[in-house]
Amino acid sequence: MKIKLSLTPENAIIIAATIEAVYNSKAISRREKSTLSIALDVAAKLDGKAIHIKAKMNLFDAKKKINVSLKFHEADMLELLLLQQIKEIHEPYVKIQIQKTINDLNQKLA
Repeated sequence: MKIKLSLTPENAIIIAATIEAVYNSKAISRREKSTLSIALDVAAKLDGKAIHIKAKMNLFDAKKKINVSLKFHEADMLELLLLQQIKEIHEPYVKIQIQKTINDLNQKLA
């Protein structure tokens, strides 16, 4: 099952930067390794989109939505990562953008 997520270029960059912390995570147990593996796949996918956006960003593309296709377990992991990281965010605008993505994922996963 696929979940399609439509993000603005700015929101995609914010989300990719928010979940960057997963690269510093360490896993010990088998379950943690499995979870971390999914989290790393999601982070890599969003990092790739963010790099592509930064390379081709211009005034005309700033309003276009970027579609990110995630498998169900990847979308679920992204929601969990964002819920975990939103607690650490102090800028109101960034927090709102992350919360919008969490709400969108929650609605599509239900």
